Amino acid sequence: MHRMKIAIDRGTVPAQEQRRHSRIDFREAVQFRFKDSADEHGCLSHDLGEGGVRLAINDFVPLGTEMILRISLTTEKIVDDVARVVWIRKLSTADRYELGLEFLDDAKAGEPKRQIQQWISRHQVT
Repeated sequence: MHRMKIAIDRGTVPAQEQRRHSRIDFREAVQFRFKDSADEHGCLSHDLGEGGVRLAINDFVPLGTEMILRISLTTEKIVDDVARVVWIRKLSTADRYELGLEFLDDAKAGEPKRQIQQWISRHQVT
């Protein structure tokens, strides 16, 4: 029998203690596609950090899935980046899922990461 691993809960360590980068509220539409597909989908983000993003989507996505994200930081600044699903949680109030995605370290991703870092530093509450 084949079993699929699903990270449902982070255990006793609070999620903010496991992060390498802080996150800020970021509730914007995000376009995405799976790396092995040309079909584009849309969803809503919840927060954004230098290391990743949290999304709310309608369908289950397995851990480790790589996605190409198009994030609109402003109407003039759109960032494309590659990320991997590192956790997934089914929402109890709806038939939807939350995904935690980690941006991948990629030589080509230097510019998107820099743009995200700059945007966060301008919008972070101190």
